[in-house]
Amino acid sequence: MSAFDIHNTDLKILILSSKVAGAEIWKPAQMLTPASYILLAQMVNYFACNFWTVYLYRDDIINFMKVLNSTGIAVQLSIKFFIAIFSKKKLVEMCDMIKTDIYQKYDSRAEPEGEMVYKYAETFHQILKILILMYFSSFVVVGLYPLYFYLVEGELTLLLMIEYPYANWHTTKGFIVTTFVHIVVYFTGICGLVLADALFIMYIAHAMLLIDIFKLHMIQLELLLRDQNGSENKPKIEQKWKQCLQEHQAIAEYLKDIESFSAFICLVMVLTSVFVICINIILAVQTDWYACYSFLLLSFISLSIYFVIGNVLEKKLDAQDMCIITFPWNLLNSEQQKEYLFVVSQLQNSLILTIYGFSPLNFETYMEVLKGLYQFVMVILNFVA
Repeated sequence: MSAFDIHNTDLKILILSSKVAGAEIWKPAQMLTPASYILLAQMVNYFACNFWTVYLYRDDIINFMKVLNSTGIAVQLSIKFFIAIFSKKKLVEMCDMIKTDIYQKYDSRAEPEGEMVYKYAETFHQILKILILMYFSSFVVVGLYPLYFYLVEGELTLLLMIEYPYANWHTTKGFIVTTFVHIVVYFTGICGLVLADALFIMYIAHAMLLIDIFKLHMIQLELLLRDQNGSENKPKIEQKWKQCLQEHQAIAEYLKDIESFSAFICLVMVLTSVFVICINIILAVQTDWYACYSFLLLSFISLSIYFVIGNVLEKKLDAQDMCIITFPWNLLNSEQQKEYLFVVSQLQNSLILTIYGFSPLNFETYMEVLKGLYQFVMVILNFVA
């Protein structure tokens, strides 16, 4: 299977997820599709009933937190949905650019670029499968909790701690209706998580691929410059230099496009994930509700994915900058040296991903977040002790 075929297989999975999640970004001409209206109805129903259940359990702090358990993830997914439908055109353009400028341009594995593209395509394909398995396994774990509770305690319990005023779950009919709605909501949310996180990883992974291709071409250019047959290589040098300039500019514009829609998503993701993690830490300490561990793991992994990807991209950009700085610019002609100086001046403009400009999306920020969570855990454990 070629890299292009692997990429198309991944896109088919993402397109299917987008249809289930209601955010059909591959239909840029149509802002809201029938699936989008269905999802909007689900969102209205979810948040209305969420507030209703919060009101019902306002005097029971444990059940109150169980109600809010999935709220953080729901808020995160809702914001991702609206950003996706308002950024459809840009997201599709980036997907088209990946297909034409990478997979169609470097389709032969006989070339070093083609081998790079194949390895990245295969790696992302494996990551996508792991992501799907991981998120849907949480669905199985949470789904088994009501059965476990019934077998052990002999009582019925809900999949999610959300009640609906139009269905009394203490009756057989109401329990079936409530459980069915919970399954639909959870399944839709999982598809939304797969779509959002996989798209983010895909865009960043191909940014790193573009950087690696740029570095390869810079090395090839350096070899041409150091070749003794300078006059014979002059046309090749001119062509390769222009190619490197175009690729560097394309990388900068591509990363700005990613930052334009991901910055606010990263901020919301960090805030909501920390909120959900804190609630589930309390529930894990105070109750035997083992479903909280699934939500805890889900939120922690989702949080970690963004920081890990952001940090890897930052390291790639550092390597790109080092490649430019150590380039033998003195071997270029006078006109090319001026263009080289312009490229060097652009290095002052940071291209790293940020959490809406407040902090870079890297390991340093991740460690600060984990430090805060650790302190929170210690406070809770001391309080319980």
